[in-house]
Amino acid sequence: MEEIKIARLDQQQLEKINELEKNIGVTLVAYDSSTMSSQGSGAFESNNSTHSNHPS
Repeated sequence: MEEIKIARLDQQQLEKINELEKNIGVTLVAYDSSTMSSQGSGAFESNNSTHSNHPS
C-alpha cells in the first residue's frame, strides 16, 4: 500500500492556504506530491512557485 504524506508548508504557503480556505469555504489538505504515484492515483499536481510542494 502506498504511503501518502501531508506536505510541510512554510509560513507563507500556510497563510495562502488559510486565505483560500476562507474565500472558498472548504478545508484544504496539502499532500507531499513526491510520495504519491502519478499513475492511477487521480492526483492533480500544479507546478507554480507559490505552492510548489503540494497539489493544487
